[in-house]
Amino acid sequence: MKIFNSTQIHELDNYTIEHEPISSIDLMERAAKALTHAITNIWTTKTPFVVFAGPGNNGGDALSVARMMAESGYQVSVYLFNIHSHLSDDCENKKKRIAECKNIKAFTEINLNFDPPQLDAETVVIDGLFGSGLSKPLAGGFASLIRYINQSKSKVVSIDIPSGLMTEDNTYNIRQNIIRANITFTLQQLKLSMHLADCQQFLGEVRVLDIRSSHEYIGN
Repeated sequence: MKIFNSTQIHELDNYTIEHEPISSIDLMERAAKALTHAITNIWTTKTPFVVFAGPGNNGGDALSVARMMAESGYQVSVYLFNIHSHLSDDCENKKKRIAECKNIKAFTEINLNFDPPQLDAETVVIDGLFGSGLSKPLAGGFASLIRYINQSKSKVVSIDIPSGLMTEDNTYNIRQNIIRANITFTLQQLKLSMHLADCQQFLGEVRVLDIRSSHEYIGN
C-alpha cells in the first residue's frame, strides 16, 4: 500500500472529484457512509455518542456521520466548533443538513465559550475536530478539549487521523494535545505518521476504509 503525504491526499481527493466525476459534497457523503457502517457494526443503538466536529472537512465528515447514525436510531449529541465564524463550504452544507435532522438528540454550535459535556465509560466520542490538513500543534481551547477527552473514560473513534496528530513530521508536536484514539478509521490510504513508532500511541486500532477514491491516481 502506498503512503501518501498531506499534499498527495488533497490531490487524490481533487483528482477523484474531477475524473470520476463526483462533487465534493457527494464524496464526503460516500466517506461518511463507510464510516457510519464501520461504527454501527461495533456499537448498538443503546450506546450514546458525542460527536466533536471542527470547522473543516474533517468536521464535515463528522457531521455527516452524526446525521446518518441519528437517522438509524442512534443517540447522537453534536458539538460543532465554529470559533472564527468560518466553516469550509462542505462543512457549512453538512451543518445545514444536520440542523434539519429531527433525529439528532442535541446540536450545539460553539462560537465562543464551551462547557464540555460529561463523558463517561458508556459514551463513545467521535473525534472529527481536525484531519490530515493540520500543519501545526493545537493550542488554546482545542488543546484543553483534547486533554479533557483523553482524561475521560469514554471510548474514542477518530475520523481519518486523531486530531492534533499531523500527517507527516510530529517531532515538535505537543503530545498532550493529541487525541488518543481507541480506533482510527482512516480514509483510503494510511498516512505517513501512522507508520512511525512514536505516533502509534495515539492511533489505537487502525482500519483503512475504502471510499472508492481514484485508483488511477493511487496507481500512478
